[in-house]
Amino acid sequence: MSPVNNYKKLEHEIVDAVEKKVKGVSNSLVAFLGRIHHMGKQRFTVMFIPHSEKKIFNFQISVYSLTFFLFLLSLLLVVFFVLSTHVTGSDKALAEMNENLSGKERGFNELREEIRTFSRAAQKFFPSLQKLVTAINPEIAEMFSSANTGGASLPLFLPEDYGEQEGNKEIYDLKRMSLFLENSVEPLESVYARVVEQNKIFVDIPTLWPLKNYRGFITFGFGPQIHPFTLTWYIHRGVDITFRRGADIQATASGKVLRADFDPAGYGKYIEISHKFGFSTVYAHLDMVLVEKGQWVERGDVIGTLGGTGRVTGPHLHYEVKLGNQNIDPKLFLDLENTTKFISQPSSVR
Repeated sequence: MSPVNNYKKLEHEIVDAVEKKVKGVSNSLVAFLGRIHHMGKQRFTVMFIPHSEKKIFNFQISVYSLTFFLFLLSLLLVVFFVLSTHVTGSDKALAEMNENLSGKERGFNELREEIRTFSRAAQKFFPSLQKLVTAINPEIAEMFSSANTGGASLPLFLPEDYGEQEGNKEIYDLKRMSLFLENSVEPLESVYARVVEQNKIFVDIPTLWPLKNYRGFITFGFGPQIHPFTLTWYIHRGVDITFRRGADIQATASGKVLRADFDPAGYGKYIEISHKFGFSTVYAHLDMVLVEKGQWVERGDVIGTLGGTGRVTGPHLHYEVKLGNQNIDPKLFLDLENTTKFISQPSSVR
């Protein structure tokens, strides 16, 4: 037999085998579906028999119906589970949101209270600041007053009853204070310039405390006093400041040294400095003199040390301020910002 005939024979055998296999599988599938259909058409009778004379209740249900019912019940259970999980998650998220809102509300209430506190403090601060500005530079008092009241610009962009509306009062106050601060810049810069100019004058006026970095005690003041040696009344022309021997004494204003001398029966070692505007100062009973006559000294320069030379009962500084030839109470000029650091008290130290 030729190879071609053998090939065709083999091909027919394979096709026949495949057809038989397909027919077998199809017949099996049809038979299986038939059995399933037969089983699905089967019916069950469900009976409810009461424990009385009442009629028995029964009904029939097919396998198809029972299967559909079970599928529907399972579907309902799955949907219920999904919905309950979603609702639980939503409740948790809602609780967290409510908690965040409560926290933000508390923070907002605290902020409102702080704004009210700031507003009350500002109402006390603004008039005091206005008085200060007026005292230093009366020319800008009207401008500062306009800034304090908010000027005419605030009502232009806010409703007439804006400040009375619920929740808007704090915002209104903040806008007013912001506008006030903005309008206060120019007046305050003018005050600053005036203070700078005045400080330049104060450098030449004896307002500095004569003990450098110390305070000490004012034991004898200016005016009528009982002399420690003669025990009679006399006019004390300065103030006596008691402290330890050797403490640095500084120039209370810039000026030129008129005298750096020694008076054994009175001032002991002393210095007299001439300042601008007719002022002069005297520093007496020094232990050491560190400047010379004719020398120029700046405010705050160390010119000597505290001692007990001359006619004294103990170490102290005798300090005088003169305007022309007239002695003036030094307390009128001394820097007394920290009055708790020194005490005026009677003492026998002279």
